Amino acid sequence: MKKNIHLIKGLLILFTAMLFVLACKKDKGAYDFDNQVNEFDGNAYEYLKAQPGVYDSLLKVADRITWLKDTLITPSDFTIFAPTNRSFTLALLNLNNLRTTQKKSNINLGNANLDQLDTLLNRYFISGRFSTDSLLLTDGASMQTIKYDYGMHAMEVNSNAYGFVHGGPKTIKYSDVKGSQYIVEWQRTTTQAVNIFTHNAVIHVLTPSHEFGFSEFTLRLNK
Repeated sequence: MKKNIHLIKGLLILFTAMLFVLACKKDKGAYDFDNQVNEFDGNAYEYLKAQPGVYDSLLKVADRITWLKDTLITPSDFTIFAPTNRSFTLALLNLNNLRTTQKKSNINLGNANLDQLDTLLNRYFISGRFSTDSLLLTDGASMQTIKYDYGMHAMEVNSNAYGFVHGGPKTIKYSDVKGSQYIVEWQRTTTQAVNIFTHNAVIHVLTPSHEFGFSEFTLRLNK
């Protein structure tokens, strides 16, 4: 009986030690990252609609801008750096907090100035298809928006995983260059998901901490 008890205790100690080793490795970043390309059997508009609770705000604005909705639906080649609902929530919160102090009525995406929304939303839609493989240049790539030829910039960033240099998930640093050659003047954000291919576009999803408008939303809409 005592032998059995000692055996069980020994096995428990061994099992605990194994769990500890595995946990230590995980804490150091031992993750099996999956960087496979995602393909969606449909156009960009259909993909965005198929993600309820994620892109509702983006679609609400796109539905108000005829040329943009047409672009999302028709055969084409473009890239979307897609802001999620959270990005719009942050922008509206900051705008309406200011308007409250100024005793002005709140603004929402349904009544916001359409010309200003058009200008800002354009910065998330790029001419041509840019997957992460297109952004391997040391200095990234300069690109133009599908309307107004506004200048933007994107650079692939690789993170490291345990035992692998650049073995972690790929991300993109996406920048509004503000018409300046000086990086210090750029407004930058990053992606949380990349390389989602639809029939007419490549979609990269921006981090939820990004405020829609690259710091211009309040300035442009508070009029």
